[in-house]
Amino acid sequence: MQYFVLNKPPRCITGRSDPHDRPTVYDHVPAAWPRLPHVGRLDWATEGLLLFTDDGRLSRALLDKEQGAPVEKAYHVKVRDRLEPEDPRIARLALPLAWEGKEPTAPARVRFLELRTRATWIEVVIDEGRFHQVRHLCARSGFDVIKLRRVRLGPLELGELKLRWCRP
Repeated sequence: MQYFVLNKPPRCITGRSDPHDRPTVYDHVPAAWPRLPHVGRLDWATEGLLLFTDDGRLSRALLDKEQGAPVEKAYHVKVRDRLEPEDPRIARLALPLAWEGKEPTAPARVRFLELRTRATWIEVVIDEGRFHQVRHLCARSGFDVIKLRRVRLGPLELGELKLRWCRP
C-alpha cells in the first residue's frame, strides 16, 4: 500500500481532470510519484490536507461514518472580522446545522486561534463531511470566509507541509 498527503492549494479541482480545463490536484503531484486515488474532496477555494492512497480499506474508514467511529476533520478558518475569543458568534459555529430534508449535523467543536489586524483565525472540528459544511456554519454566524484550510483528517496532520508540496 502507498500513502501520501498534499497540501492542496486553493483554486484547483479535487479530481484527475476537469471538463473546463481548470488545474487539478494531480497537477501538484510530482511526476515521479504514483498516481494514487485521492480520499475525499476539498472544494475549489479550500486548501489543506488531502490524502492519496491505494488502500481502499483506509479510504472507506475515513469517509464512511457507518464503518466505525466518526473521523474528525479540523479546519482553520480565517474570517473577515476582528473578534474577541468570547464573541457569541464563535460559539454559534458549534451548533448543529439544519439541512433541508436531512438530519441536522452533529455539533462542531470550535476555538479561537488568533486575532490579526483585519481578521480572526478560528478552528472548527467536525466529524462529518457534508457539502460545504464549514462554510455554511460560518455563513450562519455571519462570517465572511477569507481562507479555509483543512489541517487534520483523523490522525493525519498537515503540520509544516508547504502549500503545493507532498510528503509520504
